[in-house]
Amino acid sequence: MSTLEVDQSGEIGHVHHAKRQVLLDFMNYLKASGYLRFSYPMPNQERGEGWMMFLYEPLSQEIIDGFEA
Repeated sequence: MSTLEVDQSGEIGHVHHAKRQVLLDFMNYLKASGYLRFSYPMPNQERGEGWMMFLYEPLSQEIIDGFEA
């Protein structure tokens, strides 16, 4: 899992990556883009590896594509 994985198929979206720092950078990018409805990164308990965070509001594809890890 080397790329940022964004899943917005459910009521609450989620983002996954192997490295916590990438999600922290993504979180800062979202803040700078005016998007403030997300959780802090946490260990991915479901997969047993990597990190994840929740999105409480849909992101545009433009914002997702604009992030460079």
